[in-house]
Amino acid sequence: MPMPAVRRETVWPVVLAATITICSGYPAAVPEAGWFQPDKVGHFAAYGALATAIIRHPSLVRWPLLGLWWALPLASLYGLGDEFRQTLNFYRSFDLADWAADTAGAAVAVVLYLRWAWYRRLMETPVWKKRVSPKSNPSEAKLAGQIS
Repeated sequence: MPMPAVRRETVWPVVLAATITICSGYPAAVPEAGWFQPDKVGHFAAYGALATAIIRHPSLVRWPLLGLWWALPLASLYGLGDEFRQTLNFYRSFDLADWAADTAGAAVAVVLYLRWAWYRRLMETPVWKKRVSPKSNPSEAKLAGQIS
């Protein structure tokens, strides 16, 4: 029986979730900044990226509201589960504000992806574009020959 192809759109949310889990298992080294807590920015960004990776999955792109109903609860519940997992470490504890930052980051990312075309185009733009050589495309090779 052939192995099913693993798509990178499926792998990215898993990789992000694993990275979050690994990183949250260590003690935080965040400086005190009075009323502003810089670690909340990290929570906001990490779970925003996770929710974006979930909603970008090809099976959810066709139905935006279904993507919303999957990406937001999955990212938020993953954040809640990670907060509970942190209570198993003697140097970490459950922080409701961390979970709120996780959920807010996921919510903002999902709304941006669904409503702001610029953000959606940015997320869908490949980092490395594949170059097409004139030899591989006969019409471009013909055009290049006419110009020379």
